[in-house]
Amino acid sequence: MRLRAYYIILVAALVLPVAAVCALAVNLLWHVQHDAAIDRVRENVRLVRLVIDGDLYRAQSVMRTMANSQALASQDMARVYREMQAMNAGSGAWMVLYNEQGEQILNTRLPYGSAGSALGVRPQPGEVAQMLAAGKGWITGMRWRAALKNSFVAVEEPIDLGSGRRYVLAQAYSPAWFTSAFTGRALPPGWIAGLADRNGAVIARSESPPRSGARIKPELLRALDDARTDVLRHRNVEGVEVYDVFTHSRLAGWSVTIGAPVDGIDRPVWTSALMILGGMVFAFVLALVLTALFGQRLVRYVGRAALAARRVGRHDDVAALAPSGVREFDMLNSAIMEANARLRGEMRSRLLVEDERNALLAEAQRARGHAEAQNAAKDEFLAMLGHELRNPLGAVSNAVRVLDSERASPAMQLRARQVLLRQSDHLAKLVDDLLDVNRVLMGKFTLAPHRIDLAAVVQRSLETLDGVGRTARFTVQTSVQPAWVEADPTRLAQIVDNVIDNAIKYSPDGGVLALTVRSAGAFAELVVTDAGVGVAPDLLPHVFDMFVQASQPLQRAQGGLGIGLSLVRRLAEMHGGSASLTSGGLGQGSRFTLRLPLAQEGAAAVAPPVLASAALPRRVLLVEDNDDARETMSMLLATCGCTVLAAANGPDGVALAASGQPALGFIDIGLADMDGYAVARALRADPRTRTMRLIALTGYGSTRDRDAALAAGFDLHLTKPISLEQLVAALQTPAATTV
Repeated sequence: MRLRAYYIILVAALVLPVAAVCALAVNLLWHVQHDAAIDRVRENVRLVRLVIDGDLYRAQSVMRTMANSQALASQDMARVYREMQAMNAGSGAWMVLYNEQGEQILNTRLPYGSAGSALGVRPQPGEVAQMLAAGKGWITGMRWRAALKNSFVAVEEPIDLGSGRRYVLAQAYSPAWFTSAFTGRALPPGWIAGLADRNGAVIARSESPPRSGARIKPELLRALDDARTDVLRHRNVEGVEVYDVFTHSRLAGWSVTIGAPVDGIDRPVWTSALMILGGMVFAFVLALVLTALFGQRLVRYVGRAALAARRVGRHDDVAALAPSGVREFDMLNSAIMEANARLRGEMRSRLLVEDERNALLAEAQRARGHAEAQNAAKDEFLAMLGHELRNPLGAVSNAVRVLDSERASPAMQLRARQVLLRQSDHLAKLVDDLLDVNRVLMGKFTLAPHRIDLAAVVQRSLETLDGVGRTARFTVQTSVQPAWVEADPTRLAQIVDNVIDNAIKYSPDGGVLALTVRSAGAFAELVVTDAGVGVAPDLLPHVFDMFVQASQPLQRAQGGLGIGLSLVRRLAEMHGGSASLTSGGLGQGSRFTLRLPLAQEGAAAVAPPVLASAALPRRVLLVEDNDDARETMSMLLATCGCTVLAAANGPDGVALAASGQPALGFIDIGLADMDGYAVARALRADPRTRTMRLIALTGYGSTRDRDAALAAGFDLHLTKPISLEQLVAALQTPAATTV
C-alpha cells in the first residue's frame, strides 16, 4: 500500500473522529445554549407570575385586613374611604365596596360622598350574593365597563361583620396596571410578555397593547390547556416566529407568556456551529495539541459550572467563573449567576411577604386579645355593679322591714334609720361617680374653680367619715398645713373623699392611716399612707385605669367599681395637677400622692355656704308622677313646715298652682303626658303663677339638662336624690342656681 494511502487513512482516522467530536460538540452546545435560553425565558415567566401572584395575594391580604376595620364595624364610611385610599394598590388601580344588593357604597376612583347614580350598580349583582353565600372571594377575568370605557379585572372578597351587615370589597385593576409587571423586568430586545385570563382574553402585553376584547391565538390557547408542555413555537400577531413559554397564576388561573424570537434563540447556536465547522481544517493541523489543551480546559470548566449549579440548588453563595473565552460557556456562566440572583431575589420577596403576613396575623391576634380583655372587663364591671347595687339595696330593704316591725325597739329603729341614710348616701355617691367619670371621658365636664384651702377640705372629709363611724376602727395620724389651691370645691372634696375612702377600704381593722398636707415648691401635696393590703407589682401601672381592681374573694369585702382612682386622676389633671400611687407590694401598704398647683396670692377664697335666715315658703306645689317619690317628698316638705299641694301629672299641677297660689313649686321633668318643661312654660305664661319660684326636681343631671331647665323658666335645678339639708338650702336659694 502506498504512503499516500496510509496518509489518507491517517487523515481520515484523524478527520473523522474530529468531525464526529465536532458534530457532537455542536449538538451539545446547541442543546445547552438552547435549553439555557428557554430556561431563562421560563425563569422570566415564573418571576413575572410571582410578581402578579404577589400583587394579587397582597390585594387579598389587604381586603381581609379591611374586614377587621373598626371604621367599617362602626359604619364610619368617611374613615373607611380613607383607609381604602391608603391601602389601594396604586395608580391604575382602585377599590370598590359593594353592599348585598351589588350597589357601590364607596369607589376610590370617585370623590367620597358621590351620588348613587355616579357610583352605579354592579352589572352582575348576583355574583355578590354568590360570594356572600359561599363565604369565599374570587379573582375575575377581563370585563368591560362602559362607565370606565375600558376593561378591568378585580380581586374580590366577601366581608361578614357578624352584626347583620355584609359587603363585598374589590380591588380593581386596569390592564395598563399589569404592564408594570413586564416593563419592570429587563427583557431582552424582541421578547414580548403577555397576560391572559382563564378564557383567553388578553389582559396586558409588554408591546403593542391589546385592543379591548383581544384574545390569544387558538393554537396557544390549546397549548395552555395541554399540561404536557409549556413551550410553543409559532408566529405571533406581529408575524415573528417565537418560542412562547407560558405558565399559570396559582391564585387567578391566568396565563403568563413570554415570547422569545426563534432567531434570537437559535442564531447564536448556528453561528457557533459554522465557526467550528469552518475551523475544522485549521483544527486538523493543531488537532493533537488543541484537543489535549481544549479538552482539559473544557472538562475543568464544565466541572466548575456543574459545581456552581449544585451550589445554586443548595442556595449557597456562588462566585462568578473565570472567563473561558467561549461565548456559550460565558453565557452559561451568566445564566447560572442570573438564576442565582433571581432565586435569591425571590427568596427575599417571599420572606418579605411572609413577614408581612406574620405581622398582620400578630396584629389580628393582639386586636382579638384586646377585644377579649375589654369584654372580660365589661363582664367584671357589670358583676361589680350588680354587687355594689344589691348590697345597699338589701340593707335598705332590711331597714324598712325593721321600721315596719312592731317588735323593733327604739334603738333598733334608730339604727335602721341610720342604715337608710348611710346606704342611700352610698347609692347616690355610686351613681354620681358613674355619671362624673362618663362626663370626664366624653369631655363634657366643666370646673368652677375658687381659692380654697386643701387642708380644710381634708379636715372636713375626716370629720364626715368620723361622724358616720368609718374611721372608728383605725388610727388616723394627720399633719396638715394650710395649702391654698385654685380648685372646684365640690370636685376637690370628691377627690379627697375617694382617696381617703380607698385607703380605709383596703386597710385592716386597727391599721394606721397617715395624712399629710403641705406645700412643695409650686404645688400643694396631699399624701395618704396606709398599712393595708398593698398593690401587686403587675397591677401597679394600671391602678388608675378604668374598672381596674385587684382580685377579690367572692364576698368582695372592699367593694367598689374600679372607677374611683381613675376619676381622681382625671379630675387632678383637669386642675393642672397629678395623682400617683406607690406600693412595696402585697401586704406592704400603699402611698397615694395628690399634687395641685398652689393658688396665686390675692385670689378670692370661696366662702362656705350660709343658709338664709328668711322664713321658708308655707305653700308649696309638688308635681311628681311616681307615687312613692311624691309621698316621701311631701313628708320631707311637711317636716320643713310647708303646706304641700301635690299633683301626679302636669295638667293637674298647673290647675293646682292657679287655684292654690303657692309661692314655690317642685316639678319633676320626666312626666308622662306633659313634661316638666311644658309645665314650667305654662306657669310662666299665666299671670296668676308667673312670679312663682320653680325648682326642677329630676334624675337628669347633665349640664345640657340644667340649661334646658333654666331656659324653660325654672329658677333652680335639683338632681335626685336630695337630703333634708339640700332641701332646706334649695327652699332658700335664689333664682338661677344649680345644686
